[in-house]
Amino acid sequence: MKKKYVYTSLIVLLLLLFLASILWGKNRISITAIYNLLTGTASQALQFTIVELRLPRTVLALLGGAGLGAAGFLLQGVTRNDLADASILGINSGAGFFVLIYLGFFAQGNGFLLPLLALSGGLVAVFLVYVIANQKGPFIAVDKLLLAGVAVNAGFGALTLLGTIKVAPDRYRFVTNWLAGSLWGANWSYVFILFFWLFILITITLVQLPYLDLLQLNDEQALSIGVKVRKIRLRFLFLGAAIAASCVAFCGNLAFVGLLAPHLTKRLVKDRATQRFPLTLIIGACIVLAADTLGRLLLESGELPAGVMVAICGAPYFLALLVQKPKMQ
Repeated sequence: MKKKYVYTSLIVLLLLLFLASILWGKNRISITAIYNLLTGTASQALQFTIVELRLPRTVLALLGGAGLGAAGFLLQGVTRNDLADASILGINSGAGFFVLIYLGFFAQGNGFLLPLLALSGGLVAVFLVYVIANQKGPFIAVDKLLLAGVAVNAGFGALTLLGTIKVAPDRYRFVTNWLAGSLWGANWSYVFILFFWLFILITITLVQLPYLDLLQLNDEQALSIGVKVRKIRLRFLFLGAAIAASCVAFCGNLAFVGLLAPHLTKRLVKDRATQRFPLTLIIGACIVLAADTLGRLLLESGELPAGVMVAICGAPYFLALLVQKPKMQ
């Protein structure tokens, strides 16, 4: 399939999923209601439902999916391994643990403080992974990054479980929903904050993105043409951790999005990183939008969090990749 058709098809799919997310739920909204809203003839109840409930949740799902897709893209490029993801490297768990402690024990959440806390947790996780995988010389032991990430992820996961047990009873349900990947921060203030953070981080990423292709070379080859391999790899690790942590702060622990989106992009388009990166953002947004919408429809009472829906599809896909014995360098 030609690249322009891939982009066109996915943009159309994204628009359809965006519309479906607004229309579908326990209370269905018709296209006519959307028209009435746009023309100013909708009732106040309908305006509130769409503008204050459905629309911010839909935009948050779009931003969170795009951000986690971007983070997974960078981490897979850094490690040269299709199994790399913010959740597998422990970044999600580290960010989630810091946010859990704050929300569960101290406050209901200051919007501007949450990304900073999540970023701190994500960077602590990256630091631990780096220390474990570090070796002397100009390179980082890429083959150890994933193994170190699994260990760090398990450690933060255990701490998070302990924190969940000790959390105050009146906040227990909120915390468990957040851990399951519920899009809890679905209000306009949090949407704008997440957009602000992602805009800055992804803009920086786009400037640095050409260097990511150089990391696909053998480390010795890259070093021979003047590429500072360790410095560039650390830069992308930081960007991947920062993007993932920002999304986790407001969208909950959405695992496997960063695994699925970059891998599906590679299957559709085999090109340079600068060409594949925007496509990964679109696919990540589609995954979370679809998961969140389906999660509202499957149960007669209540809903399944988006993180659970993504995991239902992502876990088998991850096992399939594992069975294929991915190339590790």
